[in-house]
Amino acid sequence: MQHEYFAASNSSEGFKSYYPEVFGRADRLYVIKGGPGTGKSSFIKKCAESARKNSLEVEYYYCSSDPRSLDGVLMLGEENIGIIDGTSPHVWEPIHPGAREEMINLGQFWDPRLLRLQKNEIFSLSNKKSAAYKRAYDYLRSCGNLRAVSDSLLSQFVDREKLQAAADRLVRSLDLPRGTATVIPSLLDAVAMTGRFSFDSFEQNADKVVRIDDFYGVGKVFLVALLRSLSSVGETVRVAYDPVDFRLVNGIFLENGKIAFLLWDKDNTPSDEGKIVNAKRFVDVEKLRVIRGELRYATRLYSDCLDGALHALREAKVYHFLLEDIYKNAMDFKALNEFTYDFIAKLSL
Repeated sequence: MQHEYFAASNSSEGFKSYYPEVFGRADRLYVIKGGPGTGKSSFIKKCAESARKNSLEVEYYYCSSDPRSLDGVLMLGEENIGIIDGTSPHVWEPIHPGAREEMINLGQFWDPRLLRLQKNEIFSLSNKKSAAYKRAYDYLRSCGNLRAVSDSLLSQFVDREKLQAAADRLVRSLDLPRGTATVIPSLLDAVAMTGRFSFDSFEQNADKVVRIDDFYGVGKVFLVALLRSLSSVGETVRVAYDPVDFRLVNGIFLENGKIAFLLWDKDNTPSDEGKIVNAKRFVDVEKLRVIRGELRYATRLYSDCLDGALHALREAKVYHFLLEDIYKNAMDFKALNEFTYDFIAKLSL
């Protein structure tokens, strides 16, 4: 199966981390500390490659700001082993040090004298990067406020009882085993320094796809209702929460049944591919017309604020990679590589 997800997001309420839910499943957890550009992602990737060569299933969790970089992996076997980047903003401190978590300090491979020589530049770039992120989060907060405006406008015209009943019927029609669902946050979308980014892991792993034809965000509300309905089934349920508003859902995947529920992308998906649920049928469209202009206006403003956040994140990207260059030049990567291969050997994957 393809397991490529995010375990965090840049959201309307700041940085949102799902680390405890995702990596709390590990029996052993290695937490990496180190600055930008010190090889944390490469270290994690090499460990994952070794696990795959030994026929272990690996879940990859990428950085929601830089989707080319790994935040962590979970290697599934007789013992589930996790390796994560435990630095800010997804700081992880050991709860059971030694017994479950072990720390890996990549700072042991840098030359602190070289970093001290560039202390002022590091401080300056770090401050500029933080300021750019603050602007991005200010814009994303506005996105959240505008989503609240849209919800308020829509709420009087959405039949939530009908919506929940439809979700319940859909779940019953699947004839799933009863029990208690295991919910795993597995985000597919990110608002990143490189722009909007999405994985297609749910669709790639699915034997059956149910598509939700969205209508002013009501499709995401339907997926929230569907998640409620699935809470009483004996399934592993992967949930792709909306990256900006984590109260909403962009997709659901039933791991045992291999069924995906996804918002319908009309531009890229044929209308005859999979069952389609039309979210518009839960809305009194005739009465909605009186506020449709205002609703469209709020939607346009949301899009503009999201563009503002992406612009600020692109600026943060510049400072981030300049910081990476400074730290890379201070690292002894030969010694790190030797440490990495010794570490992998000791893992006994």
